[in-house]
Amino acid sequence: MINQSKILSAQPKTTFCKYATEEIYITDLTRRSQGTANPRSVVVSPSQPIFYGQSVDSVLLHNSTHLDIEFGLFDDYEYEDFVSHDNIEHCEGCFYIADNVNWVTFFEIKDCDEKNILNYKTKAITQIANVVKDFKNRALLSSEAILGIISFPRKHTAFNDTIFGDIIDYTNLKKQTGITYFATNEIFVVNADIVTPIVN
Repeated sequence: MINQSKILSAQPKTTFCKYATEEIYITDLTRRSQGTANPRSVVVSPSQPIFYGQSVDSVLLHNSTHLDIEFGLFDDYEYEDFVSHDNIEHCEGCFYIADNVNWVTFFEIKDCDEKNILNYKTKAITQIANVVKDFKNRALLSSEAILGIISFPRKHTAFNDTIFGDIIDYTNLKKQTGITYFATNEIFVVNADIVTPIVN
């Protein structure tokens, strides 16, 4: 079963936080904070972040049963592959129910303008797949269901079909990677066994 100590043994610069609140926000502040006195990357919080007086579009997790959800945020610049020992392109992080892991969700946030969504599709898929492959090579994953969430927080209408509209490509991607991908900014954590991305 995946846990904090296993991830740290593989990627020691990973940072962790845990929340059991009804709403949890995952926010990429990298682009918005460039050139400021307080540059930030990905943050997780129980309320929508306010940055320089404005609320920031985020990924929203609904956690109505107040389960303990643990987040592991990978280092921005260093993620060493188990096989090659090279730094690889990687996603932002992962989350799971602490101490009762039946699923693990890996996520990548693209804080880009709406018109550029398709430009980042392949890169986001690859970033998640790289980390899942590395976790498997390190035996960090066992029988957990694996989800991959690609988020474009500035997009305020459904976009899953824009990213994964070709059912044949989508099915082949799942077979090749073992990952069930979704493109969404909103997720329901139903219980310890079920997590449901909202795609429409």
